[in-house]
Amino acid sequence: MKQDGIKAALEQSRRGGHLWIFCETPLLAAECRTYIYNLALRLGIPVKCGIKDGIEIFPRQDRLEEGEYGNAIRAPLGVHRKINLRYWFHGAAPTPEAQIDYLNGLPKLREDRLKSLIDRLSFPDVYKPVVVAPYIPIASLPGKHEFRILDHVRTTRRDSRNWWARCPSCALIGRDRTGDNLSIQIKDGRFYKCWAGCTRDEIRAALGRPIRLKQAA
Repeated sequence: MKQDGIKAALEQSRRGGHLWIFCETPLLAAECRTYIYNLALRLGIPVKCGIKDGIEIFPRQDRLEEGEYGNAIRAPLGVHRKINLRYWFHGAAPTPEAQIDYLNGLPKLREDRLKSLIDRLSFPDVYKPVVVAPYIPIASLPGKHEFRILDHVRTTRRDSRNWWARCPSCALIGRDRTGDNLSIQIKDGRFYKCWAGCTRDEIRAALGRPIRLKQAA
């Protein structure tokens, strides 16, 4: 980044560190991601993607559809909600005043500089999301019927990938007070999971729709 003329700020974190790039004006996520992902690829640094482990890059998407939210991250100098601690940048003394002066004095990335860095670059194919064929529920086909979990639960929220709802099995035994143990994939509602550990059989049984076992011929 120094060779590219970018001054990044290193911040401590609970499990390592965060490297922040501050921009002079709001810049397109797609262009910022093109630069960072190509830089990581050039340096041989793996990026966390799906089941692959590596560094995390935010934002994780180029755009948000209507009704979608971005990623929840801790802002610079923010207090970590889980452990109630504030982490400092390495370039200044650990006081709010010194930290803010340090951040204000950092050279900011300009739009024209970013565009020159990504000239003739495209987002690396290895990190492009897999295009999934649209799912057509069996219930929408003539003469076919299919169990749909979304027909039996009320969703409480959604993010870029999942609906979240109260798990029927958890509710039956007095758990899931926050009403979001159950995640249901937006693209394909056949895929759902209770993050408290309830099985599909337990969820279906709690709904009075047990999974039918195929009889042997």
